[in-house]
Amino acid sequence: MTDPSASFRPTLPGDLPPLRPTLVRGEGVYVWDVDGHRYLDAISGTFCVQLGYGREDLARAMAEAASRIPFARPRAFDSEESEAYAREILEAAGAPYTRVLFTSSGSEAVEAALKAAYVYQRAIGREGRTRYTRLKGHFHGSTLQALAATDVRARRAPYEALLSGGSPAVDPLDGHALEDSVRSSFALLAETIPGAGLGVALPPPGLLQRMRSACDDVDALWIADEVLTGFWRTGRMFAWQRLSEGATPDIVVFGKGAGCGYAPLAGILIKDRVADVLEGAPGGRFGHAQTYGGHAIGCAVGRRVLAAMSEEKIPDRVRSLEQPLGSSLEALTGHELVREVRGVGFLWGILLRADRGTGAPFDRKLRVAERVEARCREQGLLVFSGSGSADGEHGDHLLVGPPLVAEPHHFVQIASGIRRVLDEILREMRPSGPSPR
Repeated sequence: MTDPSASFRPTLPGDLPPLRPTLVRGEGVYVWDVDGHRYLDAISGTFCVQLGYGREDLARAMAEAASRIPFARPRAFDSEESEAYAREILEAAGAPYTRVLFTSSGSEAVEAALKAAYVYQRAIGREGRTRYTRLKGHFHGSTLQALAATDVRARRAPYEALLSGGSPAVDPLDGHALEDSVRSSFALLAETIPGAGLGVALPPPGLLQRMRSACDDVDALWIADEVLTGFWRTGRMFAWQRLSEGATPDIVVFGKGAGCGYAPLAGILIKDRVADVLEGAPGGRFGHAQTYGGHAIGCAVGRRVLAAMSEEKIPDRVRSLEQPLGSSLEALTGHELVREVRGVGFLWGILLRADRGTGAPFDRKLRVAERVEARCREQGLLVFSGSGSADGEHGDHLLVGPPLVAEPHHFVQIASGIRRVLDEILREMRPSGPSPR
């Protein structure tokens, strides 16, 4: 077999198109840049524009809230919008969640969740627990504490000297190591479906139940990071509701789709038993006030998002279209550069390979996933490139997650666009080799 590195040189910055085209308009699943180029957005902005672009109802909700009162200081006041949204999101999430705390981003929400879990342990007399369990390949955000919880080498490496607080990352499939780590932790933090770092690695049957059991054995808290997977991207409000077979997290972290790209809106949902302890925590009620936490305009958008999801029957829509989307993408598994396609709902991962026989990953220096993303963008298709799905560093993959209003003909366009680019890459790698299938 031809060595791919012999005919496929590493991608240098000069090989890529400008990194930041200026977008000026969006409608449905499409966006346009300042030069008039149209892109099919197969990743919902950054997996947040659940209801698509050009939503007059969301813009109107923002304007109406802003016309009344745009801001209420979080430590001193609530707004009508934040009070109403708190009631509505708790109702949508259902039991056993009885308290919600708002932030502006998923990274901040992860930190609020860790703080809440830490305060909970201290309140029940376990002051000695100062570490939490984090998992291999899971991504939790870009602020320092969220990054400390992350195990994606490319994201952590520039800041490693500043990161602390978590234990060494644990392989969740190693039951003994998982239980041993949780035993001395105040919390277990995990993406329900690891996306950016592992390429949509669906938890195997029983894993979430084992995580719940490991936490229950020592009264550690299970924090489910649903920033990427929440707000019906998997066909349920949160992925754990679809995949956990009854096991319930103590704290659910949400973001992205909560504001559908129209407002920065995130937060945490807290289970009743944990909320009760936090309400009576030493030193007073637990809080995590930030200037824009529970912002009136953001909460107005959040309310309209919940209403629109119900009115437009988005949960049913996602579940009914999961198979057509999956089938379109799974057709790529016959391609020589594709190792696996996997996913659920409107969230899918495409794992790439250098060797068809062994499934071996590409040398990271080749930046294959980044090259595919750049080529797709040149052709009017937006996908997400990632790496680390093989061993934490190697293993190129793509993520696909179109707005939840996308139609089956968009799925065909997405898959065919990716195939065209993979064919181009393969021809460049092996100019005298076999034609792509």
